[in-house]
Amino acid sequence: MPVLHLLTTALAFVSAGSAYALVRNHYKYRKLQEDLEISNEDKQLLIDFLQTMAEDIAKGANKEAVYKRLVRAAAFSCGAMSARMFEHTKHGFVTAATEGLFPPLMHKTDKSADYSTRSLFIEKAMQAETLPDNAGIVSQVYRSGKALFIRYAEGDTRIVNHEDDSLKILSLIAVPVVFQDVKYGVLVVVNSIEGKSFRPTMFALAKSLGEHGGLVLFNLDGLSARIAKSKMENDLRLASSVQHYLLPANLPRNDKFSIAVKYFPHLLIGGDFYDVVQLPNGKTGLVIADVSGKGVSAAIIMAVAQSNLRYIAKMGLGPAQTLKKLNAEIIHSMRADMFVTITLAEIEADASKITIARAGHELPIIYKAKERKCVEIRSMGMAVGMVEPEIFDESIEEVTVDFDANDILVLYTDGLTEASNAEGQEYTSESLLKTIKQLANNDVNSFNDKIIRALEDFTGETSYGDDLTLLSIKKI
Repeated sequence: MPVLHLLTTALAFVSAGSAYALVRNHYKYRKLQEDLEISNEDKQLLIDFLQTMAEDIAKGANKEAVYKRLVRAAAFSCGAMSARMFEHTKHGFVTAATEGLFPPLMHKTDKSADYSTRSLFIEKAMQAETLPDNAGIVSQVYRSGKALFIRYAEGDTRIVNHEDDSLKILSLIAVPVVFQDVKYGVLVVVNSIEGKSFRPTMFALAKSLGEHGGLVLFNLDGLSARIAKSKMENDLRLASSVQHYLLPANLPRNDKFSIAVKYFPHLLIGGDFYDVVQLPNGKTGLVIADVSGKGVSAAIIMAVAQSNLRYIAKMGLGPAQTLKKLNAEIIHSMRADMFVTITLAEIEADASKITIARAGHELPIIYKAKERKCVEIRSMGMAVGMVEPEIFDESIEEVTVDFDANDILVLYTDGLTEASNAEGQEYTSESLLKTIKQLANNDVNSFNDKIIRALEDFTGETSYGDDLTLLSIKKI
């Protein structure tokens, strides 16, 4: 009887051990399966990055465009709040491109300084910084050529301890952008959007992006790979037809002011949009906007932003309140790496005044006919979809200006002022101001036509390296 009991106990122990081994092996199998899926996703992200860059370069992209694409890809693929590319120059490491709200790496902003709002403090703190050539994390990574992963940054003496929660660095990845011993700079990725530390797989992916970014930069002048054109062109044509349907087919006419627009998407579709909306109490709303990025993704965001904006604007809330409500509506439905800059202007029913709110967009310009001068209309405001309402709402403000006979309000996107000539010189807002003043006596359609002609005379081209929109309104 004791022998039988012992044998039964032994068999039960063996069965339990077998079950445990089976569970353990199943767990290992699932873990290997998950790692393989992550690895395949990472490979696809890198392939997509290279393919997109090859297409951009074939269409004339320069080094700055590569940097912008690289930081955007890094932030998106690593699930990061922000990313920045530091380029090495004789002045140290300068900011070449930034995605998201990137906190200072070496300079601690004095919170006790006199800032009128918290958003102004944050905006000041997150301005592009130049880092020294011989100190800090960026210099270390550049000199050594070795990537750095600070998984838990709090308490690390190499990291600036910012007081404001919006500036705190919780996790950081810094990788060299290099190919065949040719160094371009350092790519830094900061803070996971999940609020956790970056995973080792994200570190590996960032290193791969640095290497592939170096390859793209190395071959910038010679890369001519062709990417699945037929499918892309079909997608672009479909998106283009949808986009043109969303833009106003006809601009309203009245006896108080006239409107003209010039719209040139860089590709078949663009990230710019404009609109003219009839508002309550006889007012007229004018919208011009620029979505970050290009192509299909930008066109989709454009459609979402435009449809929401048109609906909200008709509530008659005023420009600033309308943009606040728009930001609250779409902030959680947008990808972390995308945002929209917008200027919203509201013309009074008698056309005597214009009220403007600006969400990170180019400064509107008004030509004052009596004084024969141009004035840039300045107001605070951050891009829609970039920050939560509590910060966005603090930053946005309205400005009201008089709109007198023969005055002209000019709204435009950066494709106009940042268009460059063969020497790499940009057209700039200063050139635009001079051109507006010279052409102000023209009717609004000729005015727009001649501005574009002046731009093409400067660049020597009739095509543009970015989406370009020019919306002008002249008081009769």
